[in-house]
Amino acid sequence: MEEQLNTQPNESKSQVESVKENCSAPEQAPQNPASQAGTKTVDFPEEDNRPPRPFLYRYRGIILAVLAVVALAFPAGDLEIVPFLIFINIFIIAIYLRVKARCCIGEHSRGKAQDAPVLVTWGAYGRMRHPLYVSNMAIGVSLIVLHFGLSLFVLPFVAILLAIGFRLAKLDDRYLEKRYGDQWKLWAMHTPAFIPRVIHVPGPRRSGKEAILADMASWVSLALMVGLALFRKVDFLIWA
Repeated sequence: MEEQLNTQPNESKSQVESVKENCSAPEQAPQNPASQAGTKTVDFPEEDNRPPRPFLYRYRGIILAVLAVVALAFPAGDLEIVPFLIFINIFIIAIYLRVKARCCIGEHSRGKAQDAPVLVTWGAYGRMRHPLYVSNMAIGVSLIVLHFGLSLFVLPFVAILLAIGFRLAKLDDRYLEKRYGDQWKLWAMHTPAFIPRVIHVPGPRRSGKEAILADMASWVSLALMVGLALFRKVDFLIWA
């Protein structure tokens, strides 16, 4: 207020003093800062104050890619009918679950901040709390079985993959509980984390085509991994 008054040289000193007294009067209610901003306002860019994601959450893609490269570095197993059928069935179910989950949520958030503008509790998220993580773990297990077959090499890689998936799900639960409180607790009380329930919860969703297009980066990465696994399998069979 004083800066505004100092820019008005034509007003008398008594007027300036009276305005100062009125502004500093104790019985006067504090004014809205927006009303004191004057006719000219400046819009500053909003800062990203969202909490940073934990290390495992930020680099989960890189960690899983390294795990896949290490697995593919090992010799491939024989192409047998039983491991191949296991791979096909788990893979199809995992893809279906991923599409159903992507129908209920927005775009990917791959930045350094963890955010969830809406607590999704319908569709695939009405049956289980972590359908995407279940899908990712199932896809990983199917690829491991495809590469190694029914051998002991499957056990350590599956154990590492499941440990990463369960840990990421736990981090999500902690974040959502902190952000949504009782609303998350009520949802978690009636919705299992990984085992789907039969109850259907309706809610807004997009079509399967839109969900697939929105998740195109994941499909490209998945196609690359399947291609590499099949290449290693064929290469092993040729040189075996």
